Amino acid sequence: MNWKLHLERVLRFYRILKETLTTNRMRLTRWSLYFAAGVFVLLILTTIFQFLIFLYYKDSIYHELDSLKSGLAREGQREGPKQIISIFDRNNLLLGEYNRGATLNLSLKQCNLLGTVQKTLIAAEDQDFYSHSGFSFKGVLRAFWRNLISFQIRQGGGTITQQLARNLFTERKRNSISRKIYETILAFYIESKLGKSEILCLYVNKAYFGQNSYGIEEASRFYFNKPASKLSYAEAALLVGILPAPSLYNPVRNTSSAMKKQKSVLDLLVKTEILAEKEAAKKANEFRAFYQIDENDPENPYGRIAKSGTNKLYRVNHAPELNEYIIKYLYDTFESVQNSTENVQIYTTIELTKQVALKRILNGDIDSLRWSFRNGSKLGYEEAKNYSSGIQGVVITMEPRTGEVLAISGGGNLSDPYQSMTRAFYMKRQVGSALKGFLYSAAIEEGIIDENTELDDSPVNIAGYKPRNWYGSYLGKISVAKALQRSVNTVAVKVLKDLGISKYIDYIQDGLGLSSFETKRFPKNLTLALGSADFSLLEVGTLYSEIVNGGTAVEPAVLRKVVVGGDTYYQNDSIGSGGKRIFKESTCASILEFLKSVFETGGTASWIGDKKKRNSEYLNYDIAGKSGTVESENATYEKLGLKGSRDVWFVGLTPTEVTVVWFGHDEGVPIPGSGSSVAASTWAKYAQTAIRPKEDARSFLTNSSPMESVTPPLTEESSTEENDSSENDPKDEKQEGPDSSPSNEEKIYVAPEEKAKG
Repeated sequence: MNWKLHLERVLRFYRILKETLTTNRMRLTRWSLYFAAGVFVLLILTTIFQFLIFLYYKDSIYHELDSLKSGLAREGQREGPKQIISIFDRNNLLLGEYNRGATLNLSLKQCNLLGTVQKTLIAAEDQDFYSHSGFSFKGVLRAFWRNLISFQIRQGGGTITQQLARNLFTERKRNSISRKIYETILAFYIESKLGKSEILCLYVNKAYFGQNSYGIEEASRFYFNKPASKLSYAEAALLVGILPAPSLYNPVRNTSSAMKKQKSVLDLLVKTEILAEKEAAKKANEFRAFYQIDENDPENPYGRIAKSGTNKLYRVNHAPELNEYIIKYLYDTFESVQNSTENVQIYTTIELTKQVALKRILNGDIDSLRWSFRNGSKLGYEEAKNYSSGIQGVVITMEPRTGEVLAISGGGNLSDPYQSMTRAFYMKRQVGSALKGFLYSAAIEEGIIDENTELDDSPVNIAGYKPRNWYGSYLGKISVAKALQRSVNTVAVKVLKDLGISKYIDYIQDGLGLSSFETKRFPKNLTLALGSADFSLLEVGTLYSEIVNGGTAVEPAVLRKVVVGGDTYYQNDSIGSGGKRIFKESTCASILEFLKSVFETGGTASWIGDKKKRNSEYLNYDIAGKSGTVESENATYEKLGLKGSRDVWFVGLTPTEVTVVWFGHDEGVPIPGSGSSVAASTWAKYAQTAIRPKEDARSFLTNSSPMESVTPPLTEESSTEENDSSENDPKDEKQEGPDSSPSNEEKIYVAPEEKAKG
């Protein structure tokens, strides 16, 4: 941005301000002065109040600073609560080992060797560091000017000392004027007790650089696999650029923003005459080339950054996203464990080999679906690539007798593992036809239908609600099995009308153990038959587990036991304890037979059944399932030529596992394919790879011990409310169909303009 443009913006702002003041001059009466005086008095009182708070805590602040100063005299060392958390799978195999709190702090002597880091930090964060006493009016004015000419908040006015005060004493307070005042008071005090070099050293030791990296040394070793003293200006600029907003400028999560921030920091090094302009540009180019940075690569924009570095937190990490989630859940749920220094062992329901296989298959299918989107889109390449990067998938597989989660994965983005697992556990989306199996189970249980019932697939018009079939016609009189096999929408709506919406919701409530308040999220209309309600994958898996296990409610579980310091701290006694009976076993047997037909000729996933017939070793046990597809009808996306499905589901049932698969886009962008093609393919690959029932447990509703152990090879992941309105109509399942074998099972390709039947 050149100075002429800056000047034009400032002059335009001045003209607007002048016109506003001239137009409203008569309104600037005495009350305005009172208001200004009131604000001034409020600021004075706030300052006095914050100063009194400081005086109250002064002694403890003094002792804290004294302790920190003494620590700087010692050689760099790891400090903090030493706690090793070991996470085990259901067979006592190690999922991960987490070394908590071992933060590597640099001594003052070591900090003095960080010339490149110190110069970069001061240029970017506090150019008057050596001349102020904790607060810089020049810094505030400089930040105000930069924000004004750029018409955005680009820089704060806090000094390094104020930031240190925040990191040490006010970090958890909400951002406010009173907090800023308190930080300023603390900054003056810190400057009176510590030297500039000590302040700098404490700051770089305590600063947060994203990715669980605290302190410059940890950050340097994690991102670049080198000590901080060896950092180049470009590397230092990237790390220093993270500090104002560690999430926004995280090079792993937001590479483009991080690289722009790096350039901004390098420009400041030029402005402060630490680097020449050509030298800064050369260093930036060398950095980009060496670390193979490509912001336009949706799979790996950050290249080699953080690839070879060391993460101090994990010694073993076979299931990164799951381990990260479990540890955060542990600390959030059991506060005393977080404050403990005793070692912790966490025993989970996960099976390591299934977890690894599931993650590998899901990642591959997400990549294929993104590829399909990019190559079938009418958008430009860059725009299509940008949209495709938001396509995600989630899979969860459960042991139906106990509700134990055997494996779970929440998408292909490991740069934010907690977000991935939050998606897997808690994300709720419309399920389309995926829950028709549970609807029909309730109808069988209530005596509305049975295996001899003849249903009528004919036009429906109930108070103006006219559901459509995905195949655009009507089949007339059909059996219950045929209705499920072909995923007939008109029949499902009629079944729900006969059953009663409230009665159906009661079954869901019992099946999930929901309170009456929690059921308010379900629409009290007939669209519920077609999946207009939002469910999580865990909820869908739980409801189908209660069918596969013979009708008993289960409570999903991931944790079995937590041991702290050798003593059992938590024991999950609900696992396998037996819950409320939801359905009779005969009901479950009937619905499972009906759901088997999904894989038979004419079924929405018949391609899987065809393969099973051809190969006796392929899925050589009972299988049943139900797909679900929610069409996207977003006008904005349609204008862009983007058509397809908003949510695609498949529920795969075997005697020993219930697996739920979902694909979609976090922002609702249409994706290619349907539940019976895309999601069913993922399930089939997982089932063939990782589901191995024992010989006497290959049929539904047998009471045998469920599984044999299966050991697929580990991948590189091993290393590191009632009316009949049509509100909430999910637009049926237009994309379900019988003849939909993917053209290539290992690479899903369904172009957006094609309508996948299956």
